[in-house]
Amino acid sequence: MKRLLPDSIAGRTMLVLLVGLTVSHLLSTAVYSTDRQSAVLEANESQFADRVASVARLLEQSGQEHRRDLVQVLNSPILSVSWTPEPAFPADHEESGEFDAVRASLTTHFDELAKDRIHVIDRHADELFLDRVHPGSVGFPHFGHTMPDDQTVQVSLQLNDGSWANFGLTLLRPASFWSHSSLLSTLIMALGVALFSALASRWIGRPLATFAQAADRLGRDVNAPPLPPGGPKEVRSAARAFNEMQGRIRRFVDDRTRMLAAISHDLRSPITRLRLRAEMLPKGESRTRMLSDLDEMQAMVASTLEFAKGEETDEQVQTIDLAATLEAICDNTSDMGLVAEYEWTGRLVCTCRPLALKRALANLVENAARYGDKAQVHAARHGSEIRIVIEDDGPGIPADSLEKVFTPFYRVEPSRSRKTGGIGLGLTVSRTIIRAHGGDITLENMPEGGLRVTATLPQGE
Repeated sequence: MKRLLPDSIAGRTMLVLLVGLTVSHLLSTAVYSTDRQSAVLEANESQFADRVASVARLLEQSGQEHRRDLVQVLNSPILSVSWTPEPAFPADHEESGEFDAVRASLTTHFDELAKDRIHVIDRHADELFLDRVHPGSVGFPHFGHTMPDDQTVQVSLQLNDGSWANFGLTLLRPASFWSHSSLLSTLIMALGVALFSALASRWIGRPLATFAQAADRLGRDVNAPPLPPGGPKEVRSAARAFNEMQGRIRRFVDDRTRMLAAISHDLRSPITRLRLRAEMLPKGESRTRMLSDLDEMQAMVASTLEFAKGEETDEQVQTIDLAATLEAICDNTSDMGLVAEYEWTGRLVCTCRPLALKRALANLVENAARYGDKAQVHAARHGSEIRIVIEDDGPGIPADSLEKVFTPFYRVEPSRSRKTGGIGLGLTVSRTIIRAHGGDITLENMPEGGLRVTATLPQGE
């Protein structure tokens, strides 16, 4: 059931309006149709009773020699009239209770004693009297073209001389609730509600869509412009809270980045002094180990400064051919004496910060070539995103470390040891840059051996 429901607020608002108003329209139409049918039937029955009473009086006031002519004149497809010496219905007939209104209207035209001479029979009985032909009968009960849903009623009145005047009428039923007009009315109403609710739901959902876009933009760039307040009061309050949160995040990131850069920068001077003093020591194993530790410290400081620099970049967004960038990265990696191959699949237009993205992808390719012996790079467009796959022939990474390697200064031993120059910031920097572009990086060990790095990027910001 949940799969059939719209996923968006606009769609669900439209569904609620459409279903609610359609059901309300159908119920109101049903009530109106019922009242209308009752009113039409009452009017038809009252007119029929008045006409029967008038003709019956005319026949009573006329002599028998004139009644034949009157019946022939008054008998018509609309109102059938017959005059019979015997009752035109069987003795065991059943009086119709459905036409009590007709019987009540007739009794108002005659005295109370005459009501026992009034017989009202519905359509179920008309088949019994249509074939009853009596000697001396004039006119025969007949009915015009009747519809299946119409009702036929016969009224037989005994005149003062004992003969019978019989009247038949088809009471036309008003159109049913499920008539073409009611269905057309419902369809027009549903189309109107759908159009109006689509406009209304879009108007209601636009501030929320803008809010979602701002949240996505913040995830890519904390320095993005603030969200302009607009829409209903609740949305404006949420926008102000969102802008305040963005400001706090920006200040937190700036403070952390400046602190990290300041510490790393200040450590360079003591490390340089320690290096000078260590080089003045006599040659030996202690001096060699000390200089090795200082080299490692200096590399860590340099990497930390690069990491801080990447967090604080204000590079402008541009449109580039990502395929050409990947090919250049592989060429540069090969110039370093490593093996990196790029499988060309055509141009890949991407909107990004070129230098930052090139740095992130270069870290991934160089890691694969250095620690996995060989880097094979593939890139292609999948839907609205660009997927970059980097595979190597190395030992892979333990399953419990596939996510930990993105933690700053985390290193997998022994493949990522200090001796090979790994500091533990390369993957951290790469994921930070890729996520700032609205993408992500995932790692997985291949069944045949080696590590597969998958980086996804949107085609544009």
